[in-house]
Parts: sequence; C-alpha cells; structure tokens
Amino acid sequence: MATPESIVRDSICEYLQLHKCFYFIHDSVGIFDPVKQRFRSNTNKHRMKGVADILGIWQGKPLAIEVKSARERLTPEQRLFLERFRAEGGISILARSIDDVEKALKLTNINNCLAAKTAIPF
Repeated sequence: MATPESIVRDSICEYLQLHKCFYFIHDSVGIFDPVKQRFRSNTNKHRMKGVADILGIWQGKPLAIEVKSARERLTPEQRLFLERFRAEGGISILARSIDDVEKALKLTNINNCLAAKTAIPF
C-alpha cells in the first residue's frame, strides 16, 4: 500500500521527468541484518544523515527535495542538510505536495540569479 509520502514523491518524480530534469531518489534505508532480524545503521564516517529524498539538477543548479506528509516534521539532520544545500548555491525544497515543488521551481525560474538566496520556508 502506498503511503501519502510515496504518492507525493512519485508525483514529484513524474513532474521532474516531464520537465526533462535529471534526478534520482536517494534511499536512506538501513542495511537488513538477517541474523539479528532487524535493520542496522551504517556507521561509515563519510555517510551523511538527513540527505534529501530526491536529488537532481534543475536548469544547471543542484536540486534537493525532502518529501514529507502533511503531519511529518523534518529531523534536525534533514533541516541542516537543506539549509547547507541552499547556502552552497543549490535549490532546496521541503515538499508536502507537488504544488510546493511547482511554486519553488517557478520562483527559481523567475529569479534564477537569486535562487540560492530566496527564502522558501521549511
């Protein structure tokens, strides 16, 4: 059964595909340990927590989209990732619907040279 978040994520991916955007879904699921019958976290020191669900390139700019349902909240790591991504010149979006992505990307198109500085609240 599809979750509200996965339905929104899939509609965002369809929108990006329609606009010929290069993107991919970043799965951050842990590694399943068949002996312990549970997921274990990856303790690699180079692994970053909070990486956005969808990463890509929108009109030459790095793009990060964190997808949340209406009731879900960003973790501190996710908030930090999106803030850092934007500070480094990328487009970062917290998306609760496809409308959030459309608005943010239209704003980016209108103000392309200011996209990294535009305040899109998390």
